[in-house]
Amino acid sequence: MDYSRFLSVEAKRFANASLAGLVHRFAGVDGVISLAAGLPPAEAFPVTELTARTVDGQDVTLGSEGRQAYLAQQYNFNPKGYDPLLKWLRNLTVELHGVQVANAPAQGPVVVKKKEPGTAAGGPGGDTAAAVALTVAAAATPPPPPPPAEAEAVTASGAGGTGGATAAAPAGPTDAESAAVAVAVAVAATTQASPEAPVRDLVLTSGAIHAIFAIISCLTDPGDTIVVDEYTYTHALECVFLPRGLRLLPIRGDREGLDAEDLDRQLQLATAEAAAGRGACRRPRLLYTIPTGHNPTGAVMGEQRKRRILEVCEAHDLLILEDDAYYWLYYPYGGESGDNPGDVERGEAEAEAEVEKGELEGRGGSIALARGGIRVPGLEGLPPSLLHLDTCGRVIRVDTFSKLLGPGYRLGWITAPSPLAAKLANWVQASTVGPCSVTQVLVAKLLQQWGMDGFKAYVRKLQGLYASRAAMAHAAVSAHLGDLAEWQAPHAGMFMWIQIPGDLDEGALLDALVAAKVVVVPGSMFATRGLQATLGWAAAPTQPTQPQQHQQQQLEEGTRQESVETGPRGPCCLRLSFAGCPPEDFREGVVRLANVIRAALLSRGAQERG
Repeated sequence: MDYSRFLSVEAKRFANASLAGLVHRFAGVDGVISLAAGLPPAEAFPVTELTARTVDGQDVTLGSEGRQAYLAQQYNFNPKGYDPLLKWLRNLTVELHGVQVANAPAQGPVVVKKKEPGTAAGGPGGDTAAAVALTVAAAATPPPPPPPAEAEAVTASGAGGTGGATAAAPAGPTDAESAAVAVAVAVAATTQASPEAPVRDLVLTSGAIHAIFAIISCLTDPGDTIVVDEYTYTHALECVFLPRGLRLLPIRGDREGLDAEDLDRQLQLATAEAAAGRGACRRPRLLYTIPTGHNPTGAVMGEQRKRRILEVCEAHDLLILEDDAYYWLYYPYGGESGDNPGDVERGEAEAEAEVEKGELEGRGGSIALARGGIRVPGLEGLPPSLLHLDTCGRVIRVDTFSKLLGPGYRLGWITAPSPLAAKLANWVQASTVGPCSVTQVLVAKLLQQWGMDGFKAYVRKLQGLYASRAAMAHAAVSAHLGDLAEWQAPHAGMFMWIQIPGDLDEGALLDALVAAKVVVVPGSMFATRGLQATLGWAAAPTQPTQPQQHQQQQLEEGTRQESVETGPRGPCCLRLSFAGCPPEDFREGVVRLANVIRAALLSRGAQERG
């Protein structure tokens, strides 16, 4: 694909950073004496060793070995990032998404897909509830044996370390497993090895929002149209899209997120408007969406929905910005393992005690904790991404360590077709000269120490933690808001999206909640309809499925003001986060929320009766 037609004026002007390229080209080459770089000498740095300790007591030390303490304090002149971390993430990308990645090992990982027993299609994540079993050659380590076939037990009580006790892995693959690998190779060859499938590469960034900013800067110009969910990530909306001067084309959503048919309909209308020269509409060329654990709605996009969106974008010649920050926090089975949701915490405590005594045996695959424990998919069961399903090179994917390790690391990465990756790397060099070197070197060392098996165990434990919090939140909301609001149980991410019928005034409700000392995020903060930058059509308007009590964006001043609308407002929407506060605080917050909603509904009923 020729990507030049998608580039912004800014990106077209970018040239390679010549000095950085020269320094990086000869860095570490035996026998070369470099008089080129303006690098501080090692003797100028104040720190000779950095040590971090994980929650399970492992020390991660950056010292003289591999000059890691030096590299953590020095410029990194590879425009795409720190080489050891890039290598590790490239391997991971091949494993998870089955795409061709530049500089990945010649003997790359094999992607094996298999259905989990008892998993119904059309559940959370659509027909992607099938587990994906993956084997990978980790950086600098031999490939581990395939995982055992039965369930593994891990705890959901925390996210640190490598989790509970596991059974010994088998010595090697069985005949059946070898046959499955052979089939998988053939499947992978037909899905991602077509002549049109591009080679991708990675670019490290200072977190997801830095990655989004880079992509928007390289692929849009002020006045361009960007396609977005009708409710979307407010930080991207307020700090990137609107300041860039983009026009918004909102697409309605449902339980699976972005509605592919409304996307097709709105793009047809936008194309006609742009061709006719009416209004300020330019033909859209970029879609931004959050497919897993959507922020704010929590929706999980199913595989067939993703395939349809790819078809629509191919037909309308759009690129897709896949922002998948919550991909790792996927727990399609909720918090259930046969017990009631209210029993989850008891199960966590008991399972943790059993792990400490070595009584839970690990058996691979998805997990089921004894006595009220929580089943999670692990790395093997993450849903197929838009990147994985894309055979034409339309998807630019954003990942982040913010939800995986911690937001303070300020570290993320972009996976893009190689021609675009080069432009994005130039932009990152221009903005920050790359992410923090300390963070890159530390995270690379941590991942290398864990190895792929340790990383997989960490992800399972993280999923268990969030699954338990989600189950607790669903139980609390069910107990106290069951007759007051509508919602769906979360299956990924950190949020619940609450819809309150009754035409309540959002502002008055929020004031009452503040008085009750509970803070939630109003749905209008994420709304893309009703803004000055939002496009609308005189013919065939989209019928919104969510409230229209939104705010108006004043682009020239960068401020938001409430828009004036007539007619019924529809349900009032609130985003609740169950991740950051202790379970007992969340329950108390929901009790206060229920009391405020009940009082508001009674007050409104009294007003209507006159």
